Amino acid sequence: MDLTLIQDKDFEEKLNIQTKKISIIKEENSYQLRKKLKKESIVLAGNDKLNRFITENKKVSMILSPEIKRKKDFMHSRDSGLNQVLCKLLAKNNISVGFSFSLILNSNNKASLLGKMQQNVKLCRKYKVKMRIASFAQNKWEFRSEDSLISFGKIIGMKPNEVEKALN
Repeated sequence: MDLTLIQDKDFEEKLNIQTKKISIIKEENSYQLRKKLKKESIVLAGNDKLNRFITENKKVSMILSPEIKRKKDFMHSRDSGLNQVLCKLLAKNNISVGFSFSLILNSNNKASLLGKMQQNVKLCRKYKVKMRIASFAQNKWEFRSEDSLISFGKIIGMKPNEVEKALN
């Protein structure tokens, strides 16, 4: 299943923003994903096995929201979807981690999700993985300004220079 994020030209003109129409690949198993991958693909994260396949693949440019589809946190740590092995592979294969503001807007458990994102930011910083922030809006009401995304980056623990790089 592919998610295609919409563009609304009238909305762009009113808010004086630019949007890009992108396609996000969402698959449950690696076999189906392998068929759909093209150069510079953005892939929505899944279970641990799928995340490992994504990080080892050179056709992927971004893994989006590794903190989703996590069941429960462990007793003494969070299950944020990333670990040191995946982060080393992400850095080696030049794959960035995407943080979606839309995911926070539509979440029922915002506090837990923000905590998982904060942990992922710490891991990405430690292993020098590129990070990206965007609204990834699925309708025009989920669009956010650059100032809102800067604040979101700071909330999840990014430093000002990291936020600047994540938005470009």
